[in-house]
Amino acid sequence: MSIKISDKGKKIRVNITIDKLLLEQAKTKLGLFGGKLSTLFNAYLNDFVESIDKKGGEEKKELIRKINELEKRMNKIEKQ
Repeated sequence: MSIKISDKGKKIRVNITIDKLLLEQAKTKLGLFGGKLSTLFNAYLNDFVESIDKKGGEEKKELIRKINELEKRMNKIEKQ
């Protein structure tokens, strides 16, 4: 995954690798009502962040620990 900060303020560009068939299916379904992939990803990320914020106590700490570990692993892989 790579991230590029845009000159347009609060938006950034993120390049990710995803399943081709899944992407085609999502585009087809989004096309039914004129939706955009960026809107879908933003909604998913928002739900993800909110769900973590709602979890309390030890569950939240463990989830944050796991996320931090995954981020470290991703950074290590990206550097290779």
